[in-house]
Amino acid sequence: MEGDLENRVNHFYEVVRREILNFFTEKKDNNQYLSYARIQLLIQDLMDYLNHGAFYTFTKACPGEGNTMYFQDPKLFSFSVLPQKLNRNILQLCQKCTLLHAELFDNIVCDMPFLLGLFEGIKNYDEFCGRLIGICERVYLSKEEGRGRDIKNDIRCVIGRSDYMLDSRQNAQDERNGQDEHDGKNEENGQSRQVKQIEYNTISVAFGNLSTVLFEAHKNMLRHVYRECFSLEGKSQGQREGAGGQSDMDVSSILEEKFKNNFLDGIVTCLKKCHEAYLTETKPLQGHNKTIILSILHDDDLNRFDKYKTKYELNKMDITFKFLTLKELELLYEKKKIFLNYPNETLEETLKRVKECQDDLHKGEYAPGKLLLDLNTEEYHPYGEEFSDYKQHVFEISVIYFRSLYSPDHFNEIIWQVRELFEFSDAVKIPSLPYQLVGSKRIQMILLDESILKRYLSVDLNKMKKSDKQIDHDMKLLQKTFALQVDPSLSQNEHIVSHAIKEEHNYLLKPQREGGKNNLHGRDMQEKLMLYYKPEERDKLSFYVLMQKLFPTPFIAVHCRTKLCPIGEGTDDSSSHTKKGEVGGKLSCVQCGSKSYAVEFSPEQSISEISLFHNFLFCKNVNVLNEQKGYLVRTKNYRENEGGAISGISSLDSFFLV
Repeated sequence: MEGDLENRVNHFYEVVRREILNFFTEKKDNNQYLSYARIQLLIQDLMDYLNHGAFYTFTKACPGEGNTMYFQDPKLFSFSVLPQKLNRNILQLCQKCTLLHAELFDNIVCDMPFLLGLFEGIKNYDEFCGRLIGICERVYLSKEEGRGRDIKNDIRCVIGRSDYMLDSRQNAQDERNGQDEHDGKNEENGQSRQVKQIEYNTISVAFGNLSTVLFEAHKNMLRHVYRECFSLEGKSQGQREGAGGQSDMDVSSILEEKFKNNFLDGIVTCLKKCHEAYLTETKPLQGHNKTIILSILHDDDLNRFDKYKTKYELNKMDITFKFLTLKELELLYEKKKIFLNYPNETLEETLKRVKECQDDLHKGEYAPGKLLLDLNTEEYHPYGEEFSDYKQHVFEISVIYFRSLYSPDHFNEIIWQVRELFEFSDAVKIPSLPYQLVGSKRIQMILLDESILKRYLSVDLNKMKKSDKQIDHDMKLLQKTFALQVDPSLSQNEHIVSHAIKEEHNYLLKPQREGGKNNLHGRDMQEKLMLYYKPEERDKLSFYVLMQKLFPTPFIAVHCRTKLCPIGEGTDDSSSHTKKGEVGGKLSCVQCGSKSYAVEFSPEQSISEISLFHNFLFCKNVNVLNEQKGYLVRTKNYRENEGGAISGISSLDSFFLV
């Protein structure tokens, strides 16, 4: 009976999707259930829900005195009006593979010489990568007694995200691996669809809280439409009078499962467990209440709405969560307000040492210690009588959560020193620099080597040897989602490089960078790959990974984008609107004071990237947490190569599980 009801809900979704698409693509209203007038109200309700959920990004920041953000100009984040259909088996495969990355990555990180050795050739052509490796060597491979850290004895954490995309091409490799109908293969319109991993991000994963708002908004919209138009359809008069309530409750439960997105619960649980692990492993100088979590942000961070919920959910648990921008961090370091407390030092001794240091506090040399943040505006006086008041504003950092510092343009020389200070500290780094390196494109590429994959999957989450049968099972599971990736500088890959130059539409070139918009496509990729035929420059290609391009089957998505119109531009309200690659649409302009805003509803042939948030935590050899909680769907016009959500290229989306 439950299956029949879910089939009914699935049918209802198809009808609603078709009729809402008609509203944007067909002039005449021939809908059976939802009139165009009702759909207009439905869209208004959807936008009201998003407004109530603070589904916003900032367009600019207006700092006031003391860099306080008294006012910032928000706008509605780009979104898709309708959720897209996703096969439950595909999602389950992605979940299983995502969870396996915890043991895989941690085993690599705990083999530091191997990890750093993989980047030995690259650092000669990539200064940024070279400096990250240099810090890792000084922190984790130091031979001097008491100078370095042993990462195997550290608290290690990642708040990550594994990104996947459907690929409609037949892949012989999957057949050889014995993929069956429950492993993500779905026959639809005569095409075999497989899911492939694009990348795994180990630093600064974004949009989790905003994604949850949109999932809830889509669920809320469908629940109301079902109640209004479908709940009594096909029932006799007697059934209508006696059975409506329970049926509607069952439908609500089905929709809850289809749209479940528990990102906030996942990230809060992870940060809380990191904080608690620190308090357990490290005796705080001033007790639990003076120990806080620190998050590092961009100076021009426009995505704070996505971060607020996490901060204030932790505050409810009596855990202080503080943001610092890079400029604030630099200023604190220059004023000697962020520093290390070394073993066997009291707080008073540390403050006295910092006060008496006339030059650079650390002189380029660090050692492990507690990370302290001094938020006093006045200087410390070692012989004063106000020490008890002064120390009230000195905090110990339990966790550093990086939402920045993954790109070269985030750094200057002072920030490089601060980053090394952080790495030497006892604070839990999310992520540590070794884990930041593990999230690089190169690591994803080398995992296609079966011997390497087997080596680092042979030990489980708690460092116990697996059986050969389990190793083989886990390898095959991950390999189903692997896409072809090679080092274009190596002679054994010449045939792939040559094919990529000839068939440039089937490949892309990915640098060792995070944050998007760095990939090379088409002619740009061809020109870069020609370095292969110049022996003296071929090694420069080691900076890149050459990857097969994925080809999801396009579908029509209705994108809603808001933007500020230049003075004098705009169209009449609700005018028809068509662009290249689109099938219709509506554009509304709203005058608000001296500014004109455009709200564009644009039906476009689109493709999506489906991302799974993943939180895992290790304390020495013990796995404390390994959870996949929360999803992110980004949908873009199928002609777009890149997919920046902040820039509006991609719209946030949700999925309807079937």
